[in-house]
Amino acid sequence: MTGTEGRIFKIKRFSVHDGPGIRTAVFLKGCPLRCVWCHSPEGIGPDISIWFNPNACISCGRCVKACPEGALSMNSGIVANIEIDRLKCQVTGDCVNVCPTNAMQFTGMVTSPDEVFREIEKDIAFYHSSGGGVTLTGGEPLFQPDFAFEILDLCRRKQIHTAIEISLFA
Repeated sequence: MTGTEGRIFKIKRFSVHDGPGIRTAVFLKGCPLRCVWCHSPEGIGPDISIWFNPNACISCGRCVKACPEGALSMNSGIVANIEIDRLKCQVTGDCVNVCPTNAMQFTGMVTSPDEVFREIEKDIAFYHSSGGGVTLTGGEPLFQPDFAFEILDLCRRKQIHTAIEISLFA
């Protein structure tokens, strides 16, 4: 392809909620809207950042100790809550690397259409047998139109059904 890179935050295999049949949902980053009901708020911003999932946290404090900028602090209370000072955070990933429960995660990664397609292609037999395929979602897939087009074109070449979920605001 053309060397296009894009930002995604998740590839969900064996999805049955994003179109007909068994699908792979590719979640692209970036959306011009800020809907309060957004089902994927980690996809709104185009930048890669650190995301904290309080439901997975066991309050071990490893992330706070590992942060070289001191951007993390733990609030004591009934439920653990890590606060991230976004002005200090340099997104080094030190906190992500030491978290034993994946409560600290990156909100995405930079990748190529070919790398995304290699993941999609793993389930090609399921697409054909179930009438499924690939759904680009987000965020807003049309926030990265060249990247989205190249993924869709790779799918078309292999006769993989595609769908795209958009906000119509791109």
